[in-house]
Amino acid sequence: MKRLWNGLLLVLAVALLAACAQLPLQQREVVVPLSRLTEALARRLGEDRKFLDVFTLRIGDPQLATDPVAQRLRADFAITLTHPFSSRPLTGRAALSGALGYDAEARNVTLVEPRLDRLDIDAVPPALRDVSSRLASALGRELVGSFPLVSLRDKDLTAYGRNYRVAGFELVEQGVRVTLRAVD
Repeated sequence: MKRLWNGLLLVLAVALLAACAQLPLQQREVVVPLSRLTEALARRLGEDRKFLDVFTLRIGDPQLATDPVAQRLRADFAITLTHPFSSRPLTGRAALSGALGYDAEARNVTLVEPRLDRLDIDAVPPALRDVSSRLASALGRELVGSFPLVSLRDKDLTAYGRNYRVAGFELVEQGVRVTLRAVD
């Protein structure tokens, strides 16, 4: 009798596990850590950029932080601007922030509404700080504004035989959380 009881429990357990395995997930969440975002930003910004055929801008040492309350990603980085007017480059730090947006066609979570929060360049006279801030703000929108934070691939949007779509995303302390919802 005990052997029969154990056998029935085993069959019941296997049936229960099989039933659970057949239940498709309606929603999945993926958290992309800040470290991965920082590495991607460092690769993208690591190239020198030439402006007006005169200035060469180098951006490096990105440091990212999230502001979950304001839902803004903050980026602080070093900048170096070389120019033919002096043998000494201009150096300093800049801080940008932006909100999250989603480009459904490209399947990218991107940084939108970039804003220059701080620009500190050594040796810039006070008279030129306003002009340099406006130039830096425009450059920041161009450089970081179209930066894909998270690129979703086909394998990210399929799991357990189901197709998923982006249902939402948000900044959390650890990085960017993307919520995927089953479509079929």
